Amino acid sequence: MSEPLRELITEALRGASAYHVPQPPRVVAKLDANELPYALPAEVATALAAELATVPLERYPAADAGVLRPAVARHLGVDPASLVFGNGSDELIAMLCAGFAAPRPGAARAGVLYPWPSFVYYRIAAMVAGRDAIEVPLRDDFTLDADEVARVVATRRPNLAFFALPNNPTGTLWSVDAVLALAKAHPDVIVVSDEAYLAYGGRTLLPELATTPNLVVMRTLSKVGLAGLRCGFLIASPLVVETLEKVRPPYNLNSLTQRAAAWLLDHHADAMATHAAAVVAERARLAAGLAALPGVRVYPSEANLLMIRLGNPGDGRAAAIWAALADRGIMVRNFDAPGARGPLAGCLRVTVGTPAEDDLLVAALRELLAA
Repeated sequence: MSEPLRELITEALRGASAYHVPQPPRVVAKLDANELPYALPAEVATALAAELATVPLERYPAADAGVLRPAVARHLGVDPASLVFGNGSDELIAMLCAGFAAPRPGAARAGVLYPWPSFVYYRIAAMVAGRDAIEVPLRDDFTLDADEVARVVATRRPNLAFFALPNNPTGTLWSVDAVLALAKAHPDVIVVSDEAYLAYGGRTLLPELATTPNLVVMRTLSKVGLAGLRCGFLIASPLVVETLEKVRPPYNLNSLTQRAAAWLLDHHADAMATHAAAVVAERARLAAGLAALPGVRVYPSEANLLMIRLGNPGDGRAAAIWAALADRGIMVRNFDAPGARGPLAGCLRVTVGTPAEDDLLVAALRELLAA
């Protein structure tokens, strides 16, 4: 790239790497992306295809999510006007960073706070929007130091604070009461309860929205079997909704996604909940199987994933095991590398799969760890 063009790149992106998803030549167990492992039943897929065949693709999508909005409102029991839709949670996070960006008096830039390690897109969205990323370290066991978070919020005064409940990539479910207390103590901070993994943890702050106008609850269909739709939504007070609608692209959610999501919520929600419950049960079995392996530490999880530690920071052991698993077609998420430092060095993240997939993983790890 010529130097004149390089100078145009957003400063925070210079030297940064794009998000990379490895694609091995064969996959026998895909346990790296926190997806639900169960496909739609054949009869449901056939009925959905017939429904989607009626979508007028020559027309733009409904800018107001006219069919999807009431379906989600019914599903959640909320006012349809309290909803904002995004192309997955990622777009909603970016919209929040864009919509609430005015620097406070005396500050050069607005701040975005989140515990760390957590969902990587909090950092990316803040960086791209030119906001200060304020990262509050988790404890060594990945639990939240609520007192430290409260101290940093009081001293740094961020515009936004994101809390993944449960957290990705660690699976930890932090205290929702602590997050709520923070929101009530700081009514001038937008506090976001990111509940992407709610189906596996079961704790929500949704009932608190009526009395906490600076609280935002964010959800997605990606973790309950509909990752391919890229359908996210949040529930918020009128001021937040009005602000986000000013920055939301008018046709951000395509017609097929809108119709499919609405139809599936109306016709298939119970089955999705049943599948999620099966994953919760399998999570306990998988955690026990992994914990029984020599040298493996399994962290408690309330999501559809397990964080495991296989080595010490910098020794590259977890990275070597990840590569060996990939050679066998077993995909998990690697957070390790030779010489790596930081809280996730030595760790792999495992999505809870089907019992057959999980058995393949445990058997392969047992063999690799014994070598």
